[in-house]
Amino acid sequence: MSASLVGSEMCIRDRYNREVFLTFDDGPSPNNTRKILKILDDNNVRATFFVVGNKVDENPSLLKELDNHGMAIGIHTYSHNYKKIYNDLQSYLEDYEICKNSIEKLIHKAPISYVRMPGGSNNLTSEKSVLDSIKTTLNNKNINYVDWNVCSSDADSKEVPAIKIQNTIEYQCKNKKTAVILMHDTYYKHSTVESLPNIISYLKENGFVFRTFDDLTEQEETRMAASGIMNRR
Repeated sequence: MSASLVGSEMCIRDRYNREVFLTFDDGPSPNNTRKILKILDDNNVRATFFVVGNKVDENPSLLKELDNHGMAIGIHTYSHNYKKIYNDLQSYLEDYEICKNSIEKLIHKAPISYVRMPGGSNNLTSEKSVLDSIKTTLNNKNINYVDWNVCSSDADSKEVPAIKIQNTIEYQCKNKKTAVILMHDTYYKHSTVESLPNIISYLKENGFVFRTFDDLTEQEETRMAASGIMNRR
């Protein structure tokens, strides 16, 4: 390998000393998406939204707003019905395509080539053989499935106190150079919204650069896969 190529790869690898990916699942929601979007805009921060297709159909203007404000939009399936989508490979793919179509007809472009599987790629709802077939097929289509390495715990119960969400994220981010944070954009997640300004302040104060899943390099994808954040097996 030439010295110039090595130097180029090192430059890419060390482009950011610390980086964070805010990700929001399950939206868009009529009572929280705009609040989340305002906080992000006020702080000059972008995030990735893994949306549910039936919520997109119910709230088309919200998806357009996310796109207009430069947020990355990825697929989280259409129905979010575990029993249905994890029944077999074909069921998942059909649900995926319906979600993709719902997004494309509104923003007139394809969603990002990164998806989040409901429950994560190693969830206990699906049989392992079905999960494996889904993951292999996605990768064969050049689609990456993304998990997380920081869980906000905002889905632990119907109402999780904002301070608990904040403390949980701060604790899990403490020693990380790359943080992919799981949060939710759904009807009951008022405390997620309440905690967000303080979370963003903490991340900025601790040197994190905010990223989204629409501008990763191949080297970054490789590192995320090696750490189990992406394309986990």
